[in-house]
Amino acid sequence: MDRTRIIFIAIIGLALMAVCGVVAYNLITPDESLVDGTAVADATPGSSSSSSTPTVRLDSPEPIWGPNNDAHSDLPAYICGADAFGSYFTLQQMQMSGTDIENGFRLGIIPFDLNDDYAISEEQRTALLDSGQWNCLLTTLDSVALSSPGVITAIVDESAGADQLWGRDVPTINDLKGQRITFSRGSVGEYFVYYALSIAQLSPRSDVTLVPQDSVADAVAAFNEGQADVVSGWEPDIYDAESSGGAPLLSSNQLRIVIDVIVTSRQSLNSNAELVQNFHNAWFATLKAQTEGFDTAASQIAAWGNNDWSYVYEESASDDFRLWLESVAQADLGDNAFVMRDTRPIINRLQIARRVWAASDLSVPADDVTALVEPSYVLRAADQASLQPLANPVNDTFSISAQLDLTDVATGDAATLAVLPCRTFVFLPESTELTLESRRILDNCVVPTLSQSVGLFLRVKGSSAWPANDPPWTEDDILEVAEGRAQSVVDYLVSQGIDPARFIVEAELPPVEHRNTDDANIQESDRFVELTLVTSGR
Repeated sequence: MDRTRIIFIAIIGLALMAVCGVVAYNLITPDESLVDGTAVADATPGSSSSSSTPTVRLDSPEPIWGPNNDAHSDLPAYICGADAFGSYFTLQQMQMSGTDIENGFRLGIIPFDLNDDYAISEEQRTALLDSGQWNCLLTTLDSVALSSPGVITAIVDESAGADQLWGRDVPTINDLKGQRITFSRGSVGEYFVYYALSIAQLSPRSDVTLVPQDSVADAVAAFNEGQADVVSGWEPDIYDAESSGGAPLLSSNQLRIVIDVIVTSRQSLNSNAELVQNFHNAWFATLKAQTEGFDTAASQIAAWGNNDWSYVYEESASDDFRLWLESVAQADLGDNAFVMRDTRPIINRLQIARRVWAASDLSVPADDVTALVEPSYVLRAADQASLQPLANPVNDTFSISAQLDLTDVATGDAATLAVLPCRTFVFLPESTELTLESRRILDNCVVPTLSQSVGLFLRVKGSSAWPANDPPWTEDDILEVAEGRAQSVVDYLVSQGIDPARFIVEAELPPVEHRNTDDANIQESDRFVELTLVTSGR
């Protein structure tokens, strides 16, 4: 609903009876999936961003054009919106190098939060793409899952430390219970919170208090002012949380759940597929130039200007740009081609994201997620030898396209991140083989997190009952069963594609007072496999 109509209804409401005013309020209250404003935190657990009721504007600010732009030329415009984020600066490099013009279009950039004119909410961004006013939006995969504003046509990167969760005296994810958590409403920071809560099976409705803010800077400020105990955000703003005693709890280097993508409007796909292809060719040509001539690329980004927005300055361009990229695993053309030849991992990520959003009481679309990925533009680009890179990105750990070698990673000093709530698994009689139900539990409780988190390890500790027997069982007998059950859990997870190097297998004996017992209840309490997410580099 546009602003004029809201004002009109408000004026009419002043002249009507109170009951009509109530009706008018209900009419102007938008769906919670389109909120755009400041939400006020409740004093009780479960407060959420859905308490705000503003509107979404559909007026876009004027794009910033490159030095080679000629508004009177016959070349079509291609408008992309993007945050100030290192891997997104490929757009600025594209403009300054003239690669857009070389590929038959004029790139216009909408730089979010450059100034007040570009203060565009998450909801407005997706609405402008959905309406076709923009051709593309650089955003996160979880945002696409939440709102379906367009179609994913390429992968930009995988966050490898840029997104972080900070707190005070919160040693593990389990300790988030009862805490006040702040984040930028509708952003990947909110998703990061919900995903972390889901690992420990904590409810965002009843186990924590949500304190949503309009931006990551506002969220960090709320944390520093004592309005919250935990803050979710991204570089560089998140580091300001240290000033009030904050300490990092979790980052996307361990939990690789944040993927940045190029989302293309459906209108562009339907009306001008050739233009969309030209943009993707230019993207990968620019990315190739960036990896093969990094200093030149950094200088071009600095020369674009607005350096206090990009944090890439002319006198230190290479160092500044490299600092941005160290915590993001960029996806080059080879990585993109690998993903787009088999889109199942990306489809799976979209499905997981929808489950996380839905479990947090946010409304998610009912459309088919398989329609949210279009691989053809990447695959056509990959057929062009001239676009193939001859060098690697700064951070070459994009995990979807290859199995990372973790065999040399030391886990002796691993720190506990979370004790998973699933710990009781049923085995076949007189066996260490898991039942189908136990496998289902692992599929839901463990596999999604481990499959998206190459930086995490799983400590698998098996325990067995010590029943009375004649002759009595020995410690070695009991430990053998306990370790066998832990290993069965590991074997199943490995069969689901998890690297065997990521497990720490242990076994423990029951307490002394539980040994040689005929008590069925005591025996039952000692039969478990405890699963603990650990990290060696928090």
